[in-house]
This record gives sequence, structure tokens and C-alpha cells, in this order.
Amino acid sequence: MTQDSAARIDAGRHAVVGVIVEEGQFLVIRRSPFVKAPGLLCFPGGGIEAGEDFPTAIRREFLEELHLPIEVHSHLWTSETRWGTRLEWMICSRQPIHEPRANPEEVSEVLWMELEHLIHRDDLLGSMPEFFRAIREGRLSL
Repeated sequence: MTQDSAARIDAGRHAVVGVIVEEGQFLVIRRSPFVKAPGLLCFPGGGIEAGEDFPTAIRREFLEELHLPIEVHSHLWTSETRWGTRLEWMICSRQPIHEPRANPEEVSEVLWMELEHLIHRDDLLGSMPEFFRAIREGRLSL
């Protein structure tokens, strides 16, 4: 599949992104070799299924990707990818007794990283740099 045909498939898609920050570090994942954009860093998330609201969708995605039950606190931001997927960014948290465990079908690595270490990386999923710019510029507040 070419990048153009993949972009056409994603146009009009609606997805959720879950942001967890603990002690100044973001929970990020490295995408597995079995999903789109393998090897890139991003936040947990994915497509919204029929009948799901944003909180339900992001809770399902955290369970699928990281076996991690979460609490959803609020909607943070809406953005659109360059390939036409609308993203709903949600602020989430976890109970400290629950550790993220990667589902190897979707996630190859789980990382906790500070903003300053994330913003300069060249292996971020395309939606991430704009999110980090918005934080640094004060357009978003966690």
C-alpha cells in the first residue's frame, strides 16, 4: 500500500489519544512491527469504534495496547493529522498498582519520557510534534 492510498483510507477517520503524565514524564509507546507506522513513538490510542464515546474508546485502547486500566479526566485537545484523521486528546491517569504491560501485537516498548527528551526526537508519530509545540507555546496546559 502506498502512502497516498493509506492517507485516503484514513481520511475522515476519528481516533482518541491518551496522555498520562506522572512526575513530569509522559507514558509513551513504541509501535510494534505489526501496526501502521512501526517503530515510531506515540501515546496510546486508536480508532473510535461504532457506538463508543471518547472515554470508552481510550479506555479500550489502553487495555488492548498496555493491559492498563485507566481513569479518563478530561478532553484536552482536538487536532487533525496531515492524512485526515481527527484526533481527540484525553488526559488520563492510572493507579500506581497497575503497571503498563505491552501487548506485543501493538506495542514493542513502553517508556516514560520527559517533554525535553521527547520534543527533539526524530522517531515520533506525525501527530506528536504539533502536540509538544502547543504545550511549549502555552496553547495547551496539562
